[in-house]
Amino acid sequence: MDKGMDADLLAAVRTIVRLARIAQQACEEGGLTMPQYRALTSAAAGRQRAYELARYTAVSRPAISALTNGMVKSGLIERGGLASDGRGVVFDVTRHGHEVLDTVNRLLVERFQDVLGDAQEVLKVLNSEALDAALDEQADKDFGPAK
Repeated sequence: MDKGMDADLLAAVRTIVRLARIAQQACEEGGLTMPQYRALTSAAAGRQRAYELARYTAVSRPAISALTNGMVKSGLIERGGLASDGRGVVFDVTRHGHEVLDTVNRLLVERFQDVLGDAQEVLKVLNSEALDAALDEQADKDFGPAK
């Protein structure tokens, strides 16, 4: 290992990667991919344009088209228009999409409770405004500023 590398940080990052696999498995058990889960979570917070979903799901703008098309076909989201802009397309979560999202959220919580037991409290520190701000800043760098 590089002598300048922070070994504790690297160990924590590796743990996050392992935890991501548990999340991926729970999503798949509930019938979603990770990008679909992120898109549903974002759209459930309010109507989203494609570029907003792309930013939140961390997929390219071309890939968001395939993602949203598949989600529309699956009945998870529906396309709608903006009253202020006849050309604008927004996505809303359907009733079915909310049901699937609720199921996956339940599976995620159950899985992490089962796997982590008492250690699950450690994850709650990740629910912070500072971390959200850092992730939003990185999304701005990767996908452009939120509009």
